Amino acid sequence: MSLPLADSSHRLEILTERIRYELDLLSYRSKDWIPAVDGVLDVLIIGGGHAGQTAAFALARKDVRRVLVLDEAAAGSEGPWSTTAKMHTLRTPKTLKGPDLDIPSLSPHEWFVARFGQERWDAISYIPREDWQQYLAFYRRVTGIVVRNETRVLRVDPPTSADGPFFVHTSTAGEEDVLLARRVVFATGLEGAGGVSVPENLFGHLPRSVWSHTSDAFDFAALKGKRVGVVGGGASAFDAAATALDNGALRVDSFMRRAAMPSANPLRWMEWVAFLEHYADWDDSMKWAFTRRVLDVDQPTTQGSLWRCYAYDNFSLSFGSPWLSTRMDGDEIVVDVAGREHRFDYLIAGTGVTVDLYRRPELAAFVDEIALWGDRFQPEPGAENAGLARYPYLGSDFSFTAKDAAAAPWMSRLYHFAQGARVTMGISGHQLSGLPTGVQRLVWGITREQFRENAAAIWADFQAYDTPELVNIGRRPEHLPQPQVSSSSSRLLGWEVVTSE
Repeated sequence: MSLPLADSSHRLEILTERIRYELDLLSYRSKDWIPAVDGVLDVLIIGGGHAGQTAAFALARKDVRRVLVLDEAAAGSEGPWSTTAKMHTLRTPKTLKGPDLDIPSLSPHEWFVARFGQERWDAISYIPREDWQQYLAFYRRVTGIVVRNETRVLRVDPPTSADGPFFVHTSTAGEEDVLLARRVVFATGLEGAGGVSVPENLFGHLPRSVWSHTSDAFDFAALKGKRVGVVGGGASAFDAAATALDNGALRVDSFMRRAAMPSANPLRWMEWVAFLEHYADWDDSMKWAFTRRVLDVDQPTTQGSLWRCYAYDNFSLSFGSPWLSTRMDGDEIVVDVAGREHRFDYLIAGTGVTVDLYRRPELAAFVDEIALWGDRFQPEPGAENAGLARYPYLGSDFSFTAKDAAAAPWMSRLYHFAQGARVTMGISGHQLSGLPTGVQRLVWGITREQFRENAAAIWADFQAYDTPELVNIGRRPEHLPQPQVSSSSSRLLGWEVVTSE
């Protein structure tokens, strides 16, 4: 984490005022256009990380006012950045657009420069993860979005009528409550379409005290002096290996099934605006082929993560080394790696996440009704993929679709802004690379449907509109000020705008 400038508090106050000024220029929250229903939220967002917060802010900019964000973590700990994440920095380049939604003063760049200075910004390629956590806390405060922390969603029950509200059962500090919401956005992150992937044949029979998954919160200091085995070739696996080494592990050996580490990262190729905005407009066969290709080529770990590991002489990496079995021998764990025996004191599973909507308790009441890709798309022979078939088949606005629309007419008011959107949307909305364009699609879809639903009320409001604008026929009264002729230049936030005479 970077060291703040001595006057950072004052600089952030100035930045806050500039953000509020720019929001005023954009008529932020200018009209409450959705008829209020007592006790019913317009939108409930489950998940208060950068995806949930950005969605809430984007809705506010469209004057959707009755919005609440729920997050299980304490305030300031939303997302993995200060809890389970083990990398030093974000994996997304600092230059990509973030949650600012085209408001320059709200950008991560402006916050970082105000807090740490331009010289420090110029020196980094990626934002340190703990600084990112602080940026999100600033973002939440300055945008005024409402987040209820330390709240777990137990389940979401469907409406009792086609157009009724959803019943969201929650638990906050042991107190259970039921919230009513017209729409629910599941901004539940990387595990939001299932959960962690742990090979049962390797870890299911081992004591839980001798292994952890990379997504677990774990005291790595307990690995001091121990032999650690890591399986997996993703960045999280190497971040965990490096963290074990940082904490004094006797030795860390990492193993990958692949014969070599990929070098090109397909995610970097995807980070251009037309792709991010319009991948979702491709037909199903193109989406399927593209996602299969991404899985086939895979992506490498980050260079920084690998360098962290190789900074230690007691680190090794083996390719073409699948784990075949594990067993306990006294206090040691014996792993059969491609036919060779290895002994460890502790294991780390860098085995990623899996998509299985049945693992999500909040979806249990209607998961049978959700259409999956396997329900809607039949690939060409040889292009089948059982894993991709389990992804939810979403609408163009991240909405779930129903297997039988007549049986679940309310399904389109539920939105999956999480990992499961990958096949339908390309770079999922929860990923930083796809966040701005993903939020744009999500919120456009929500407000479009809200506008349609409330057509009668909007029509009545228009018919009743009678605010006078023209108040006088004839000469301007003497007591009224004369209109001012525009000057040749004006100043806005220190920038001079010169106009032609």
